[in-house]
This record gives sequence, structure tokens and C-alpha cells, in this order.
Amino acid sequence: MEQALQIYKKLVETGEISRKEDKELYQAYSEEPEIRMILDKFEEELEFKIVVTPETLYLVPNLENKILGFSLREIRESIRSDAKLIDTFLLCYIIMFILYLFYGGKNNDPKQADFLQIKDIIHQLDQRFEQVDEDVEDLLEEDYSINFKNIANEWKAKPIDGEKRNTRKYMVKKACNILEKEKLIFFPRGEEDTEIRPKEKLDSLMRYYYLLEDRIKEINQIFQIGDEENA
Repeated sequence: MEQALQIYKKLVETGEISRKEDKELYQAYSEEPEIRMILDKFEEELEFKIVVTPETLYLVPNLENKILGFSLREIRESIRSDAKLIDTFLLCYIIMFILYLFYGGKNNDPKQADFLQIKDIIHQLDQRFEQVDEDVEDLLEEDYSINFKNIANEWKAKPIDGEKRNTRKYMVKKACNILEKEKLIFFPRGEEDTEIRPKEKLDSLMRYYYLLEDRIKEINQIFQIGDEENA
């Protein structure tokens, strides 16, 4: 029980346990059925998932987790104090779209980009929101409770760039800030054509958890609608 608590504490504090740096804890989780059984119970009761990769254990909060995860209010306040709720949904969409641009491949390895430039992300989002027609939006709203038409209109209403904190570029950078805060991407500052790169943590989580077959089908359904008509 004591070692299970040590593993849980380490995961909550740092989000991960490295096989190289925390060999004893990694092996205890991997090789001791009793410890794993205790932590399985923790997962169920405390609403999180321990993702196992060959080199690292990661803690991933469930969507319902109000302690370890983000609330809509926190995301909204990260944009600016007077941000609208629709801005929050737009920011969440941008985050998902960035992940799709990195890992939307159809081959055995889903990773399709080693880096993305901010200007290219904006351009891809412009194209995405232009592609979505009303029939598709109605379908997605019914299936996912997301009004894509409102999100698209909010994006189109924003200027591409400028001094104000309400531009398309500002929103994309805010999305990158969140991903950087979670130690998922490299996000350098001060460059005119800033490019972001995924960290090992993001590669591992996408390959060993988020892009399992049942999840990748749903992700692709959201982002690839409209592509076939324009192929």
C-alpha cells in the first residue's frame, strides 16, 4: 500500500514516472499485481488513467475530473478576463485541431508532422471553417453537443493579427500556451514565424492512449468531414 501511495503521489506532483529516473516505482507498478490493483482502484475512484509506455508512466485526468483536469472556467479565464464562452469552445477546438495536424496520419504511425508554424495553423483553421457546411454542423452538434457553426463564425469574426487580444493569432498562441504548460510541446517565443514541436510526452500519450483504434476513428470523423468532397 505504501509504494502504491508513493506512485500516486509522484504522478500527481509531476504527471509522470520515468523508468530511467524512477526505476523502483516504475518496476513496482509494472511487476507487482497487488500494487497495480490498488492503483486501478484509485483510477476508478479518483477519475484518472495511468498510461503505460515502455519508458514512462503518465497520469491523465478523465474529462469528469474537476481536481486534476481543466474546467471550462479556467480555460476561459486563460484567454482574457472578459472572454465569452464561445471563445472557450473555440480554444478547445484549436487545441484538438493542433493535435490532429500532428497526429492525423492514416499509416501505422499516425504522426504526420514534426513541427507546425503558427501561421500555417491559422491558415489550416481558415480552410477548415470554410469547409464545414450546415448539414455537417447539424450532424456534429447532434453527436457531440458542439455547435460548429457558432465556433466557425466566432473564428471568422476575429482579425488575423493585430495589437488586440482577440485575434486568430492570439487564440492559436493561447492554445499553444496550454499545451506548453502541460509539457506537451516546445513553444519558443519572440520569433516572427514561431514553430511548435511535440515533446516526447505528447508523442507517447498520442501513440499509447489517445490514438487507440476506438478514439482515432472518432477524432478523424470530426476533422476529416468535408475532406472527401474536396479531394
